[in-house]
Amino acid sequence: MDAPKDLKLLDLVPLETLESLCRQFQAVAGVPMVFIDRDGNPLTKVEEPLRFCGSLVTGDHANTVCLRRKKWDEPEPRFEERLRSQHAGPKPLAHRCLGGFQDTAVPIVVADQLVAYSVFARSLPEPPDVEAFRAMAVDGGMAPEVGEAVAKHAVVMPPERIQDIAGFLQVITELVAHAAYDTLRARQILELEKLRDDLIHMIVHDLRTPLTSILGGLETVVDTDYDPELTREFVPIAHASAVTLLEMVNTLLDINKMESGQMKLHLEDVDVGQVAATALDQVRGLAREHRHNLESAIDDACGTVRADGELLRRVMVNLLGNAIKFTPDGGEIRLEAGCHDGEVRVAVSDNGPGIPPEYQERIFQKFGQVETRKAGRKHSTGLGLTFCRMVAEAHGGRIWVDSEVGKGSTFTIAIPLVPAD
Repeated sequence: MDAPKDLKLLDLVPLETLESLCRQFQAVAGVPMVFIDRDGNPLTKVEEPLRFCGSLVTGDHANTVCLRRKKWDEPEPRFEERLRSQHAGPKPLAHRCLGGFQDTAVPIVVADQLVAYSVFARSLPEPPDVEAFRAMAVDGGMAPEVGEAVAKHAVVMPPERIQDIAGFLQVITELVAHAAYDTLRARQILELEKLRDDLIHMIVHDLRTPLTSILGGLETVVDTDYDPELTREFVPIAHASAVTLLEMVNTLLDINKMESGQMKLHLEDVDVGQVAATALDQVRGLAREHRHNLESAIDDACGTVRADGELLRRVMVNLLGNAIKFTPDGGEIRLEAGCHDGEVRVAVSDNGPGIPPEYQERIFQKFGQVETRKAGRKHSTGLGLTFCRMVAEAHGGRIWVDSEVGKGSTFTIAIPLVPAD
């Protein structure tokens, strides 16, 4: 399972733990440290702001200053740009500022995402020249006392000691990163277990529905001693349910083949309008059951596309079935097909409940609908949209959704008229 985007350290490691590490670091190393986010904003308390680099540690700390700037309200563009680019990366950030301070920030990376930095106080290898610092403050548009205060707060220690402390900070940072990753994995495992339980429930539900229809229809025929009229009524229903059940199983198998790269496309010249008509006929009965108004608009001028016709039909049936399933009874469902910019596009629209923006990418992932739409009155394994996405990609195409909560959704699949190699 992929990690969520934009991870934050405080969501994975308690603030109390980070503050405790800061206290222990200062007790052992004799130097204060602070955890900052990707933008330099402190996550833990900045007890002695003047001891930290004003370009690394930002935020509402007026006493965290940078003497490098020629004027306090005018940063040096080249230096600031370089520092920002380093600050955004996963590599340790180290630079020597105008006052001779050695500034170090060690990145905290979790699941290949930069989530924070640990920073220890700027240090000098020898006692500072107070007058020089006063002059630097004046050049930077500040009072000379600011430069003097910075000099007095300097951590002075031999270069070897600075390197040892930097190594100690690296160890602490790695421990924090491991703890954050362990928390993330534990949450993912719990989520997967919950997903598995929901999936089992929904697969059983999806299997039971057509099986019930098949058994109910056949039992009615048998119990009435194969009454001709009832046989004509119930056998087609049982057959349609058996086809639905078979397509569910085929979808599971086909997704597995696509994931392992073992499925081959059977390319042919496909009449998009004819495929769309077949798909519409297949779902028309289901739409009628829910009193949906099923419409279509097929551009006959689009002609043919080189594609796997059977897979394309199943994609359309999946998209239409999805719209029927998640749209309240009496809804409006529309299938449109046409050619644009060298590709054929098939869109299925509904006036259902819509999909929240945060879920619009996830629903195309395997079993994505289990989490995002399970709260509704309908059930779905979430495999249909995964199948549609993989078919689109196998043809060198794409699929996407445009949706607004309360106003419905439009799913569009686009396949190039000339297939990719």
